[in-house]
Amino acid sequence: MDSYIQVISFLLSFIYGILFYLFTRFNNYILENKHKFFRFLVTLVFIVDIVILYVYLMYKINNGNFHIYFSIVVVLGFMCMHKFYDRLKVFCKKYVNIIKNK
Repeated sequence: MDSYIQVISFLLSFIYGILFYLFTRFNNYILENKHKFFRFLVTLVFIVDIVILYVYLMYKINNGNFHIYFSIVVVLGFMCMHKFYDRLKVFCKKYVNIIKNK
């Protein structure tokens, strides 16, 4: 695997971690008032789908080469989004209000 494909894989993994955080928050928001067994079942299917999609994307980009540091970059993207989510929410609300008022 050459360095160009590795950089693309790192970038995709980081963005995937960010999207994984956002989808997880959305999943929790939808399921917050549901029965415990239903929440467990839907969350299990959600996690399995997310993992299968990630492995498929990595297979298409890397031709089947998967390294542990790609998973570490996904976790870093998840943690960065967790840390900066409130700031991003305030930033987005500010600009949505500006666009609404025009």
